[in-house]
Amino acid sequence: MIEGGRLSSDPGALRERDCPHEEDINNEIRSFILQKNYPCVAAIQSVVRNDYVRGTYGQFGTGAHWHRLRTDLLKFLELQRVTKSRYMSFWAVFNAPVQTPDNELHFEKKFWKELSLLSSEEERAGDWGEINSSDPNDPAFCLSLAGVKLFVVGLHPESSRFARRFSLPAMVFNAFSQFEVFEEEGTYAAMVNIIRQNDLRFQGSINPMVLAHGDDWEAIQYSGRENPESWKCPFNFVKQKDKLL
Repeated sequence: MIEGGRLSSDPGALRERDCPHEEDINNEIRSFILQKNYPCVAAIQSVVRNDYVRGTYGQFGTGAHWHRLRTDLLKFLELQRVTKSRYMSFWAVFNAPVQTPDNELHFEKKFWKELSLLSSEEERAGDWGEINSSDPNDPAFCLSLAGVKLFVVGLHPESSRFARRFSLPAMVFNAFSQFEVFEEEGTYAAMVNIIRQNDLRFQGSINPMVLAHGDDWEAIQYSGRENPESWKCPFNFVKQKDKLL
């Protein structure tokens, strides 16, 4: 596992894949989040505390490594549950030397293909449980694995939002339970307000998707694209036999 750029000897931890650019990617993450005036205070805390894990998954949008990504995410969720870390994030970075998405719509299509392959029709009940909505047409729908709701932030070089303009296609995952800790403490609203004000200074405007939907429609905000009200969540449940192996 890489946690804050350090190798872990824990045999049960997430394992780094052979890649010549691993340390470069880690440095890129740190430089990106710790750049001057970056708006997300929780992401800053995650990096400053070395409280993040990461993995690399080749070419973005092919779903070729969905099984490995799902396995690593489940290990991350267990690690977060055990440590009860409120800041721990999982970075899935796609570092194959191929053309990256050339616009936000292109990225969003590839992004939802990757997310769709993380579950299946057969795993649907176990991944969403009895409480979480597994209907992509429901505004309450969020990605869920092993009964744990996830918020996902899409990053890529062509994002219109500076705070999501990363050098490689990436998806950053957090468990919703982490946000619920702040809500229970009564500090969530203040943190969101700080992030929005920081974003105003960082880019000159607050993310219009956040302003329009807040916590009422999370999935529409995942990719970072400014989507219309007519947007339909592109998540699709597939059969296990139809997945790429």
